[in-house]
Amino acid sequence: MKKARETFLFACTAAMIAAAIFMLTFQAYAADSSSPAQTQPAQSNQSPPVASRQLLAHVQQQLRTIESVQADFVQEKRLAVLKHVLTIRGHFALQKPDKVIWIVNEPVRYAIRVQGDEVRQWDEDTNKVQIIHLGGDPTFKAITEQIQAWFLGNYQTLEQSYDVYLLNDKPLSLRFAPKPGSMVAKLVKSIDVTFGKDELNLDAMVVRETAGDSTVLNFLKTRLNQPIKPQIWEIPPK
Repeated sequence: MKKARETFLFACTAAMIAAAIFMLTFQAYAADSSSPAQTQPAQSNQSPPVASRQLLAHVQQQLRTIESVQADFVQEKRLAVLKHVLTIRGHFALQKPDKVIWIVNEPVRYAIRVQGDEVRQWDEDTNKVQIIHLGGDPTFKAITEQIQAWFLGNYQTLEQSYDVYLLNDKPLSLRFAPKPGSMVAKLVKSIDVTFGKDELNLDAMVVRETAGDSTVLNFLKTRLNQPIKPQIWEIPPK
């Protein structure tokens, strides 16, 4: 039971971090678009083409006006070792520059909030709130530094860590592949993101881990730039 609980909490946390990294910070990556490159359509049995800087700049322009996101989600965590699919349902809210909360309603209640360098998480089984300060944990510190690098525009750091590929034009789908040797590459093999029709929000995300597990996230009822009620940020959730 303890092992199953730990697996569940890790699945929730990993998915939240992946979503936060992309949704908070993609626009900074795209901002370095001074040197245009051409992108050819993807062909079968070939590696996907590198996404052009014009395309990344276009997505950045689309996302520039987004200050907050709220959405429901359905998460399917596929465990390679157990050959089992864990389905998780809930909702999340995100506020730039550094605030995100991920709330699970099924199969058990769980919540994790990241605000600045502080993480608070709560689960129904223990009914306890755990507080982690990112600066004191090497793994979370690395993740935080990555988020800050993307959002604050440290493009040199990003280009050392990620390659971005075009998977599909319509709907727009991109693959973020950590470069070998980067901190993220130790945990994540790739992150695929699919945008909505207007390219202002994510419809889906697929996270493939180096251990063989994968997570599929589908986002529903997305609300952009709408006021977020103060109680949404409370831990434990109301």
